[in-house]
Amino acid sequence: MSTQPAFPPGAASAAPAGGSSAPYPPHDAAGTNALTLAAYEARAEVYAAQTENAGSIAHRTFLRRLARVAPPGLVLEVGSAQGRDAAYLERHGRRVRRTDATRAFVDMLRRQGREAHRLDVLTDDLGAGTHGPYAAVLANAVLLHLTPAQLALVVTKIHAALAPGGVLAFTVKVGDGQEWSEHKLGLPRFYQYWREAPLVALLEEAGFARVDVEVDMGRDQGYQWDWLYVLAWRD
Repeated sequence: MSTQPAFPPGAASAAPAGGSSAPYPPHDAAGTNALTLAAYEARAEVYAAQTENAGSIAHRTFLRRLARVAPPGLVLEVGSAQGRDAAYLERHGRRVRRTDATRAFVDMLRRQGREAHRLDVLTDDLGAGTHGPYAAVLANAVLLHLTPAQLALVVTKIHAALAPGGVLAFTVKVGDGQEWSEHKLGLPRFYQYWREAPLVALLEEAGFARVDVEVDMGRDQGYQWDWLYVLAWRD
């Protein structure tokens, strides 16, 4: 995979030309996720304001499908942020456990009167022994911040935390390679881009029995990126 994907107009790469003096960790370094989380910690209010709308038609359709196809039981949301998607799922009859790795978002949810828990999907136990197994795990615009090796670890953990027939639902951006970007938040976040075939192969390797992928052609609707909307079922 190329390590230098093209950014859409208006996006800013944080990596300097040549990369030799880059102030950010290499893409496979342990500090990659910590630096990304630090950006959300510092800019939680900015991010919440940018994403307070209901999302695209494709996104709402994706959430309604998850609400419909997941078996009865609790949905674990990883990376709840301000809670927009959790609230949408609840309006469609699902119970949701809100979590985020960022303290600022957990505090934001609690100020709303919501129960919320600090959870880093990369390093923490997912709580299936206490709260699960889960009917579904939702990670919207979260797993795109993980390297392929990190994602393989995380989806294996999620597979183990799901009930039989449980569903993992997540979104990633379409593309090749990986990049640091300060776009929107003004602080560096790591992005890994994906194509359908290698993503499906990774999920099947983790044990998922069925994987459905739909592409939201965001660029055709005036957005900056196309997205992969993924549902993966455990037997």
